Amino acid sequence: MELAQIFHRAGKRQSQPRRHNLREADPASPLSKWDYGKATEADFYYNITASAFSNPRHRLAQLTVFCPKVFENLRSIFGISEESYLQSILASGPFVSFQSNSKGAARVGGVFFFTRDGAYMIKTIKQEEAQTLLRILPKYHRHLKRYGRSSLLTRFCGMYQVNIEQEEDPLESFDDASLAPTKKVQTFVVMNAVFPAEASSFISERFDLKGSTVGREVSEEELRSKGSNAVLKDLDLAREVELIRSNGGKHYGLTIGASAKAALLSQLREDVKFLVDCQVMDYSLLVGIVLVDYQQKRAFREAVSTMQKQDRILEQIQAGNDQKRDSAAISAAILPFRLMAAPPIYMARKVWGLGRLMVDSIFTSPLPYYGSGSCVVNGGKLSVFHGERRGERAIYYMGLIDFLQPWTKRKVVERYLKGMIGYDTKAISSVTPEEYATRFMSYLDDNVT
Repeated sequence: MELAQIFHRAGKRQSQPRRHNLREADPASPLSKWDYGKATEADFYYNITASAFSNPRHRLAQLTVFCPKVFENLRSIFGISEESYLQSILASGPFVSFQSNSKGAARVGGVFFFTRDGAYMIKTIKQEEAQTLLRILPKYHRHLKRYGRSSLLTRFCGMYQVNIEQEEDPLESFDDASLAPTKKVQTFVVMNAVFPAEASSFISERFDLKGSTVGREVSEEELRSKGSNAVLKDLDLAREVELIRSNGGKHYGLTIGASAKAALLSQLREDVKFLVDCQVMDYSLLVGIVLVDYQQKRAFREAVSTMQKQDRILEQIQAGNDQKRDSAAISAAILPFRLMAAPPIYMARKVWGLGRLMVDSIFTSPLPYYGSGSCVVNGGKLSVFHGERRGERAIYYMGLIDFLQPWTKRKVVERYLKGMIGYDTKAISSVTPEEYATRFMSYLDDNVT
């Protein structure tokens, strides 16, 4: 992965007293308005993987670090040390790629990665989004400084641009007298993830909620192909809530309890007020749901399966099967002795209790679970809730994402054209930031219980 190699090469300069490096910012000095417009650059060569029939080659790359002092200050607000940040970003090895669940992101060519330790998400952004982030950065910094412990806004930890020299293929450019290299430019942000890279192993449902209704439902094709990884939308949740309500059901929507709902909506109002002030729209609340009892049952089934395997091994030894005696004895020797010796019913109860404790500990921790640890970036005290989902115990992961779309003339025209062909202009995504915010909050008030 070129991006990972570029960062790794850039990281080797950290100990050198150069002006251009990833850690140029001095956190001790106060921020000024000039810090919000600064950018530092580093030029260097990195290796291109060569085949057995060609000589090793190098490619020129330029890394631009936007507003380094501001983002370092933000990382401090998020509780991130520079050492841990650089370790995660600059660690050797490729980033972990994954396919976005968002069709919208796919349409605009968005590419997503996790750092190798799962601590950060790296996302490429369009030029318009990059300009928006730089424009709102002073207000974003002030808002996170005030509400950092509770805000649900994405934690932007850095913004970078990579300019890579691209050589043309000599065979394709045979008639071209000049083989001047072209440039490939990518801008990307480093941020926290609402839930970690291994979410597919334990998250049962995902929702992307905007408050709009036009085209806001998951397709049958996505449900078939992705299963629990499919992203449900506004209409999917609203129809479910209406169906359960109409039949007198008590458990519907995203159930987190009255006090938690009040705290959530109160903070979202502050976050949305900030987004209105920045004149952006098209954002959404991303929700991931873990059904705790289901995870416990799965852990219990796996434990019972392990015990059954152990019983078969013991039976092989006791039967004196000469052909299987050696391998069975070796297998049994590596299993915990107390587990083998305990009565099955007693051990089943112990395993169930241990499984319940383990799952509760994992899914009620203040941060998403990734492998054997937690994500480094704290999404805020309101990013994880205990609640219920259709009567079952559940853990909710939440975050306010994708708020870099400005309200532009293009969006005005889009709204007008959709109205001309018959869409309800109050139900589509392209509405003014003020309308968008009001509708967004109203939808969540109706569907979070």
